[in-house]
Amino acid sequence: MEPDRKKEILNFIKANPGYYFREIQRSLKLPTGVLQYHLNNLLKEGEIISEDVNGTKCFFPSKSFSKEQIIILSHLRNHVRNKIVKMLLSGEAKSPSEMIKNLKITAPTLSYHLSLLTQDNVLERVQMEKGIGYKIKNLDSIKGLIIEYKESFIDKLIQDFIELWMQ
Repeated sequence: MEPDRKKEILNFIKANPGYYFREIQRSLKLPTGVLQYHLNNLLKEGEIISEDVNGTKCFFPSKSFSKEQIIILSHLRNHVRNKIVKMLLSGEAKSPSEMIKNLKITAPTLSYHLSLLTQDNVLERVQMEKGIGYKIKNLDSIKGLIIEYKESFIDKLIQDFIELWMQ
C-alpha cells in the first residue's frame, strides 16, 4: 500500500502545484507523519521540489516550473492574495481603497499582501488619476497558469473567469 500512497501524493502535487503541507494533508486526509514521510521520500528521490515563498513551504513537481511560475502559483494558493489577484484579472489597475471595499479586508492586511505581491513582481504599482493603484505585472502568465491548473482552483469566481476568458 506504501507505493500507492506515495503515488497518490505525487499525482496530487502534479495536479495541484504550489499547495503547502496543510492543504495537501487536508485534501488527502492523511496523518501528519504519513504525509511527512512520503513527502521526504519524494523530495529525496527528486520527484518533487519544495520552495519557501514568503515563509510558506510549497510543493511542486520537479523540473516543471520556472521560478516566476513557482512564485505566482504560491501566491495564488494563499486565500487573501488569491482574492486580490482575482480582482485584478481584468487587467485594470485598482486603488487600495477600492480593494478594501470589495474584498472586505482591513487596510493593514491589504497592505501586507500587496507588499508581498509587489515584492515578488506579481503586481506593480501604477499612478492613477487619484493616487497609486495596483495591477498585475504579467497578466498573460497568470491567466495561463490559472487556465492550465483550473481544476485545482475550485473557487467559483476563478471558474467563471476561465469560462468567460476562453470564449
